[in-house]
Amino acid sequence: VLIGTISTGAQNDLEKVTKMTYAQVAVYGFSEKVGLLSFPQREDSFEMAKPYSSKTGAIIDTEVREWVNKAYERTIQLIEEHKEKVAQIAELLLQKEVLHQEDLLRVLGERPFKSAEPTHYDKFKLGFQDEEKVIETTVNELEDGGGSSPLEPEVVPT
Repeated sequence: VLIGTISTGAQNDLEKVTKMTYAQVAVYGFSEKVGLLSFPQREDSFEMAKPYSSKTGAIIDTEVREWVNKAYERTIQLIEEHKEKVAQIAELLLQKEVLHQEDLLRVLGERPFKSAEPTHYDKFKLGFQDEEKVIETTVNELEDGGGSSPLEPEVVPT
């Protein structure tokens, strides 16, 4: 986006997002069009046949393409909205090669929400010494107006 072309370096990312999206649609039942069905890949079987019809396969393929395209468009939108910050991070990567949380905080600022539970990284930073203290700190931050987590949205009366 920043240089106006898609690089071959994104191939691995594209492969991962494609596999994850197929899993969401065909294995975990997240697609309304496919429905609450699960077609896990059989790794221990020598069968080449898929456990669904060619029509269902076409629906799965179409749904995956739509989801990946929608995610791509949203990603482009976010990058364009935050182009300066993305450029700053790219510059930092050229200088340092590896970025840490503190580097990202300097460029991006604090996250717009606090997690309802301590993250593994929070625990790691504290050396896993006192999980109770980590939990207490996180709860206190939430109670002090840390905002709602996307995992625990605020309930608004209707």
